[in-house]
Amino acid sequence: MKRYPRHDYSEMLEALQQFFVTTIQATCDDSKYPFRVKDLLNEEKRNLILREQAMQQGLQLGGRGSAAVGTLFAKRYSVFVMSIISAFSLYDTILSIADDDVRFELNGAGGMRYATRLERTSLEAEDPVQRRSESGLLKKRVLLHLEPVLRAVAVGTGASDKVMWSLVAHNVQQLYARMINDQSIWKTDERLAKIQADQSLWLDRQNDNACTFANELQCFEHSSWQGPPFLIRRYCCLAYQVGSGSHAHAYCNSCPKLDSESRLRKLLQQ
Repeated sequence: MKRYPRHDYSEMLEALQQFFVTTIQATCDDSKYPFRVKDLLNEEKRNLILREQAMQQGLQLGGRGSAAVGTLFAKRYSVFVMSIISAFSLYDTILSIADDDVRFELNGAGGMRYATRLERTSLEAEDPVQRRSESGLLKKRVLLHLEPVLRAVAVGTGASDKVMWSLVAHNVQQLYARMINDQSIWKTDERLAKIQADQSLWLDRQNDNACTFANELQCFEHSSWQGPPFLIRRYCCLAYQVGSGSHAHAYCNSCPKLDSESRLRKLLQQ
């Protein structure tokens, strides 16, 4: 299981890069991160990005596997969302999610790497009420950021909005489950309390009619599984449609299509 260390600013930069392929930059490097999130809102630019992503995955935009391009985009973009949440919950830091600031590149295999700028640090001195307000505002901003992006990708690929949102929600919930259940991540009771407070707000069903990040997920249970909580996705991300032959992608560990024994074997092989 991956660890998410928390000590100082330099360690945050290293952790975000290592676990969420997200780089913090003072000025964006166009040569390394050629695409801005706002490009996804432009039909012509969006189609070029999605077509390149599809080619890297061995799929065809507008043809076989087109929906998989969209679902895999959502699943991979959720990694950037996880970096935003981790920066706040673990490091008391807010990263920019402005469409002009968030950049990404395709890594050659259909995956993505991200870059953004630092918006604000040193939230740790704020009182709990102020911090909760900041957390709630960040959640609203992330939702406003995601909605047009996922909608545009859904239109361009034919993927289901509902499935795409569910894939993002799964990774957000799994992230909080990992943070809370691993003492090497939270280290101090004070930090654990902050993470739990953030989790209760981000996964609040009562005050989120759409249950955007809080849709109900099943936790894997097996008599031979003694590992940390592992959540099963509500929908398949369609990754199995990528590649063929010896390069074919199997079902993911969290895929609802897996039976219990197959899931256990995969988890124990990690």
